[in-house]
Amino acid sequence: MNRLRLYLHRLFRRPAITDPMRIYTRRIPDGLMLDFEDYFTYVIETIADDEDMLALFLEIVDDRNNARVHDGWEPERLYVEQLAGMVGHEIPFRGKALAALADRLRAGVPTGSVSIPAQREAGAA
Repeated sequence: MNRLRLYLHRLFRRPAITDPMRIYTRRIPDGLMLDFEDYFTYVIETIADDEDMLALFLEIVDDRNNARVHDGWEPERLYVEQLAGMVGHEIPFRGKALAALADRLRAGVPTGSVSIPAQREAGAA
C-alpha cells in the first residue's frame, strides 16, 4: 500500500521549488520528506560527464572494495570530500524560492509539536 501511495505521489506531485532545482515534498504523519531527485540526477550526470570526477569516484569504489573489514580507517573519505567539492553539495535558495520552501516546511510541522519555552513567551531572557 505504501509503495502504491509513493507511485501516485510521484505521478501527481507539484514541486515546492522549481529554481534552481526542483525540490518536492511529501507529507508523512510526523513531518515531511524532501525529494532531491533533480539534485542527485545533476550530481550523477556531472560525475559521469567529467573524466577527472569519474576517475575519483572509481578510486572511492576501489578503496571500498579493497577493504576487508571496517577497522575505522576510511581512506576514501578524502576522495569523497574532494568529489563533493568538485560537484558541489549545496543548493542555493533565494527570494520566492526560499519563501515557498519555508511555507511548505512550515505546513509539514505536526500540530502541537513546536512549543515556545515559558520564559520566551513572557519576553524574558
